[in-house]
Order: sequence, then C-alpha cells, then structure tokens
Amino acid sequence: MRILAPVILGVVMPFLAMVPETSIAQEPYETTEVADGVYRFRWQAHNGFFVIGRGDSGTQALVIDPISVEAGAQLALEILSVAPDAELVGIVYSHHHADHATGAEAVAAEFGGEIPIIAHANAEAPIRSGGDPALPPPTVTFTDRATVMVSDRRVQLHYLGPNHSDNSLVAFVPDVGVAFAVDFASHDRVGYRDLPDWKFPGQFTSLARLLELDFETIVFGHGPNGDRGSIVRQIAYYDDLQFRVAAAIQAGMTENEAAEVVRSPDFAGWSQYSDWYGLNVRGMYRWLATRNK
Repeated sequence: MRILAPVILGVVMPFLAMVPETSIAQEPYETTEVADGVYRFRWQAHNGFFVIGRGDSGTQALVIDPISVEAGAQLALEILSVAPDAELVGIVYSHHHADHATGAEAVAAEFGGEIPIIAHANAEAPIRSGGDPALPPPTVTFTDRATVMVSDRRVQLHYLGPNHSDNSLVAFVPDVGVAFAVDFASHDRVGYRDLPDWKFPGQFTSLARLLELDFETIVFGHGPNGDRGSIVRQIAYYDDLQFRVAAAIQAGMTENEAAEVVRSPDFAGWSQYSDWYGLNVRGMYRWLATRNK
C-alpha cells in the first residue's frame, strides 16, 4: 500500500505523519466499534485504539498503542478488515511503557513502508535508553498538543501533565466525542499496585484537566469503557485516598500499619480493590511522607 505524507497541525516537527486505526475480533483479542470509525482493540488485558477517516484524501488510519509485537501484527490485520484500502498515517504511543508501546514495526509491516511514530517529547529518552528493537523511538514528538489529520478527520493529542508517567498522552476524537486515556485513569478501578513512579500532585491535575475535554465516551488502557462520570469518580477516589492516608500519618502510623488499617468502604466494590488498595495506600503514604519532609 502507498503511504501518504502525514499532516500534523499546530506542532513544529522535523517529520510529520498520519496514523491509522486498529481493529481485532477474536480471543484473546476483540475489536469493538466505539463510535463511527473509532475502535477499541483489546488484546488480553490491554486495550489499543484506532481511528479510521474517509474523505477527499482517501481512507486513512491512525493507531494508538500497538501493545506488543504479536498484538501489533493482529491489530494491523484488524484495521485492514475494517478498511481494506486504508493508508496507515502514523502510530502514537500513549506513553513509553513497553506493555503499551511495543510492536509498532509489526503494525507498520502490514502497510509496506516506514510509518511515523508519534509520542510526547519526554518519551524519547527512556525508549532510547531501553534499547528494545521491538520498541523503536518516536520519529515525531511534541510537548503540549498536536492534531493529526486522518483523511478529513481530526484526532487531537493532549499532554495533561505528569501522572502515571511524565509523557502520557490522551487522544481525543472531537467529531464523535471519544477519548482514549491509558493507566492514569480507568473505569472504577483502583491505581496499579503501589503507584510505582506515579507523579503527585500531577495525577490530581491530569484527571481534572481530562474533564476539560468535551468527551462523552472514554476508552481506557485496561478494562471497560467509561464516561465523564468515570473520571469524576476517579477524582473522588484519589481525594479519598489522600485524605485517609494523611490522617493515618497524622495519627503516627507507619507505612506498614497504614497499609493494614486504612480502607475505603465507598470504593470496596471497585476492580482490584482487594489486591491493590493496600498497595495504593503505600504509594500515597510514601509521597505524602516525602512531601511533608
């Protein structure tokens, strides 16, 4: 297939590119159309995302998160099953972590050429230092916001500040009101384990800024889709966690004591609560203890 020159608006870059959408529909994978031309690609417990645009420029696709080499190869086939004539204009990394960003070349291989890889500028250094050939560094970077044209369709990429990483992006498709956010937000699920490398207070700020986007549906890097209420509840969860852990520190508890004692009945029904809530307490305790020194 012919690879079209990418069009990215509002960003000064040495090489601009367009990215395709992705799709999959069998175990251990599944492709779901979330809105017209917008797809969630589930590979086991991870979700990728792709967008298809059709217009005067022909049919084009943009992919966010290939997940792994095996997943990326299937993702490419899913795109072609949905849009056999699609031109792949780019692959976006939501952030640099290997469990989401690996496999770009496996996607690109199905489209017969080099495909631009787009990421936040802060993602480049850790990816290069990792030296993983299955996780190539980005060829296009930006620092705040970029708009990628997928045929006649706009896909916005927003950096909301540090949270789960210092380079996490949110993709937003404004014509259908769908967003894609990975790891720092989820639908009624506690944070990952002891919140390793999470950036506070940036996590709080990023969730608040996410609500500034005019989305109605939001796809996450793990688990089911959500809506604006999902983010409102995430904000309430982290506010509650901070409040309870701060009270434990004020009461003179050690980290181990807080991890055993602090609980939040309001969120006990959330996914991973029984396994990870005590670990979330530890992560919050460490941040608050360091901040208060």
